Amino acid sequence: MNLYQRALASIVRRIPKTLILLIIVLILGNIMLSSLLIVQSVDETKEAMLRELPPIVSLSMDFQKYQELLEDGVMDIPWITFEDLENIERAAGDYIKSYDYSMRSGLQTDSLQRVEQEGGFSFSFGRQTFNCNGTQIPMFTALETGDAEIIEGRTFTEQELEQGSPVVIMSKELAAENDLVVGDTFTLECVISTFGADFQEIVLDTIYYDFQLIGIIQYKSLPAQEESSGGMFGGFDLERERLNNLILPNRFIRDYNTKWMEAIGNYYGGGGGGFQTADYNPLSSVPSFNYVLNSSEQFDQFVRLSETVLNNELYVFTSQEDNFKNVAQPLESMRGILNYVFYITLGSSVVVLALVLFAFARDRKKEIGIYLALGERKARIILQLIMETVAVGLVGAALAVTSSTYLASVISQLMLPAQPVEEAPSFMMMESVLAKIDYASIMQSFNIGLDLPTIIYFFIAIILTIIVAQLIASVYILRFDPKKIMM
Repeated sequence: MNLYQRALASIVRRIPKTLILLIIVLILGNIMLSSLLIVQSVDETKEAMLRELPPIVSLSMDFQKYQELLEDGVMDIPWITFEDLENIERAAGDYIKSYDYSMRSGLQTDSLQRVEQEGGFSFSFGRQTFNCNGTQIPMFTALETGDAEIIEGRTFTEQELEQGSPVVIMSKELAAENDLVVGDTFTLECVISTFGADFQEIVLDTIYYDFQLIGIIQYKSLPAQEESSGGMFGGFDLERERLNNLILPNRFIRDYNTKWMEAIGNYYGGGGGGFQTADYNPLSSVPSFNYVLNSSEQFDQFVRLSETVLNNELYVFTSQEDNFKNVAQPLESMRGILNYVFYITLGSSVVVLALVLFAFARDRKKEIGIYLALGERKARIILQLIMETVAVGLVGAALAVTSSTYLASVISQLMLPAQPVEEAPSFMMMESVLAKIDYASIMQSFNIGLDLPTIIYFFIAIILTIIVAQLIASVYILRFDPKKIMM
């Protein structure tokens, strides 16, 4: 009887022990493979979503550090400067496809009607108030990310951006509310005001602008959960408020903000009220600077070079991957736990199987002693035992493959919430261009599935685990003395 026949006969004759070994491998294999499947599914979900998103890096103010500075009474906030932006472009320009930032302002006027949402309220005090969002490039960030599209008209020209021309792009809802079409020119009466000691409004200046509507924009529809109260901030719908945004050249907003600062400064006597026109930094109203890279793989190099010239701890770089991790925190936490579970189970499997196989070897003491007495080499006996355990282990692994997908689905459902608790958004963070990934869409993309590479990797892990365990257990065989075995 050759080695293979002996191994097969041993498996068949020892059915109870074979079943015990099979069940142990099945249980350990299910834990290992289900953990591996969930970890792999999280990685595949992230990769699939990031592939569909442009390689954007956002340089944003760290709101927590900003709050700490205010609490410490620091008035000289280290805002980013135009020189900083130029230094970044010089240092890391090879990685930049384009970059954009949006200066902000607000216009108070009675010449335009807001789009009011049912159940919401008007963010204005006596007059209609509109948020003005600036852009530095024709293909501004909302268009680059696919968050919006021009459905009528055009975007800005380089000349209009450079000169700060009074040309505007607005949402289709706002245009319809005011009966405006592309090409129309309309006059806005922009009021600059403050409040006196008796809380009565004091009009400081009134500026008239003749705007031309050059484009109408349509925003991407909101995800389902943003329709709920979770998207509201004190009754103010941050996402829907963008319907009332006026998109303008940065240069126009910069000039308007300068006039606003001058009017306030003159009223308070050149700084008596805390306003210093000379100290005004136009970039202080910019929540984030958005860099579109040539490739998402260039993120680390871009950030490394940019940080060497920026030297400002108030601002941090974040990527789409960082945003995914923030939104998918429950998924990332589960991935981290199950990644450890996989390796812990792998190590535990070696120990458990070694103990079981050691016990089995002791029960076969006489059989092994006879083999040795007949002149069989110990290496061939160990090889026979390895063949037996690997054969049983492969059957157990095959059974684990059939059940692990279901087990992985059950584990992920138990560990993941249907919807994580969300913190109330702050006004400083609400315009982040990275905030385009929502938890519901992540969960829709998250699927547990087997593929051939995973199955091959799992079988290799099982075979190696069994071989190592059997070699550890075979220390007992190496100590056998065939002369004393029958005593």
